[in-house]
Amino acid sequence: MRTGTYGYARVDEGETRMGAEIRTCEVCRAKVVFAPCLGCGAGICETCALFELIGSGCGCVWPAYYCPKCAWDPMVNPNAAFRDPPAGRESITSK
Repeated sequence: MRTGTYGYARVDEGETRMGAEIRTCEVCRAKVVFAPCLGCGAGICETCALFELIGSGCGCVWPAYYCPKCAWDPMVNPNAAFRDPPAGRESITSK
């Protein structure tokens, strides 16, 4: 057993545990939580997590993971305007 991201302990069976609690993805409800969504805080698995790099004027860059809903919301994700719209949806920022 080794300590993983956000204080969770990863065990050999591939489960993530915090004490006796096993958290499953709040999007697909099938896999173990990988990281919290930076926008809404929902626990998301590696498959559902959408990766972004958030930068600032000083040259610093931070990795960020968003759930599918927050990834395309320009009020939550500053890079949403640069993302291709999800399949079956029109662009949020322009037509």
